[in-house]
Amino acid sequence: MSIDLAKAFLKEISADEALKRKLLDLSTAAERMQLAAERGFDFTPEEFRDARAELYEDELDTIAGGGICCSNSCENETPCELY
Repeated sequence: MSIDLAKAFLKEISADEALKRKLLDLSTAAERMQLAAERGFDFTPEEFRDARAELYEDELDTIAGGGICCSNSCENETPCELY
């Protein structure tokens, strides 16, 4: 498992609108984690949170205009719920 894989998945989500919509259509965190695993991204929920925090600090403004993985901007108090 890897924070680097979690970061790569976040970047893939930002670049792939169909994947983003598919994640939004899933109703549970377990389903979203399964989708990530099926695409070759094996990470823990903690690694996902850490990756998201690092990307927010370092790169998020340059990735897809700032909002990734959900309809909420990561600047909102309501976080994305992949995990």
